[in-house]
Amino acid sequence: MDGTMLRVANAKSAADIEAVRDILDELGASYEHVESDPEDSYPQTAYFQVDSDLDDAPLVRLADERGLDIELL
Repeated sequence: MDGTMLRVANAKSAADIEAVRDILDELGASYEHVESDPEDSYPQTAYFQVDSDLDDAPLVRLADERGLDIELL
């Protein structure tokens, strides 16, 4: 998949990661979870390969609501 890397840092639970996936689904984005660091504990940073033309405004709102650090790389 070509596109952009989405970094989601400071995820405090699986619910935070699921909320990101929900927003990506609502946007109709093509995405793939690439990795999480650390893989089995929180807080963690998750990386997703996403469409390069992704509208990041809903992700910015989610970041503000949940205290996440979301960045398109």
